[in-house]
Amino acid sequence: MFMKILCRSSSTSKGFILVSVLISVTLLLTSATAFSWYAKNEIKRAEAGSFIARSRSVAEIACLDASKKIAKDKNGYDSRSEPLYAYNGLIKSKIDEFDLEVNIEPLDDKIPINGILLPDRVTLRSEYEVAWEKIWEYVGFPWLSAVVIDFIDADSSQKLQGGERETSVNRELTDLAELKLINEIDDGVLWGTKDIPGGLSRYLTIYGKEKVNINTASPEVLAIMDERLDIAQARSFAAMRMIYPIKSLDDLKKIPNIPHDVIIKLSNVISFESSYFRLKINVSYGDEKERNFRIILKRENDLCSVVRWEE
Repeated sequence: MFMKILCRSSSTSKGFILVSVLISVTLLLTSATAFSWYAKNEIKRAEAGSFIARSRSVAEIACLDASKKIAKDKNGYDSRSEPLYAYNGLIKSKIDEFDLEVNIEPLDDKIPINGILLPDRVTLRSEYEVAWEKIWEYVGFPWLSAVVIDFIDADSSQKLQGGERETSVNRELTDLAELKLINEIDDGVLWGTKDIPGGLSRYLTIYGKEKVNINTASPEVLAIMDERLDIAQARSFAAMRMIYPIKSLDDLKKIPNIPHDVIIKLSNVISFESSYFRLKINVSYGDEKERNFRIILKRENDLCSVVRWEE
């Protein structure tokens, strides 16, 4: 009897030991698998971090090279008809094992919201009065034309039909999105909806001084600058400037269907060169890794500086 109990006890002990061993092995395998998974993820994370850092360095080199090309462009105009700024023009290069594609776009192509006021930073330039009213009619808030002037001007006095509000910044805008501090303006009004294509951003920009480059402005922008211009005339002009870019007022006067008195009226707010440029840089490594950068450059005194960097 005692021997039977002993045998049973021994068998039970062996069973417990076997189960314990199996559990331990399972735990070890699970831990090893988890560690392996963690290690692989950490390696991937480190590689991704390394690629981001290295691609950013490559983009900085490409940005510097593009800045030099822009600064050297002294032909008196900036147009998409130039090879350097062509719509499909890509500057391709290779740095170490990275492939680069750079597209340069001259801006100053919309109404410069920070340049619509006279140097007193209070009075709307008369040349922009028509365009300013049309923009707010387009987005469905005509009464905001005066309100927004009060929002960005340098004083806190309310204008006729305007409205100083607690949210008024009374300074130049650093981003067009600051207009959303005005209750009536949301993302749809700012960036566009089905009923308001492009929204305010279709016509307004912070990347400009007080003038619009008529070599780069869209037909829609050109058409709102004077009541005597229509979209058909603007589109005809846009097609013609791709063949004959405008370098002076004399060149502009040679363009048919644009009244000379319109040119005279707008002469103080139109230019032929750009002060701001957008770089679109694609950095790729083999067939699997790539990174895109959008950079805004400001050209001033033959030098270009970065004013915005997105990636």
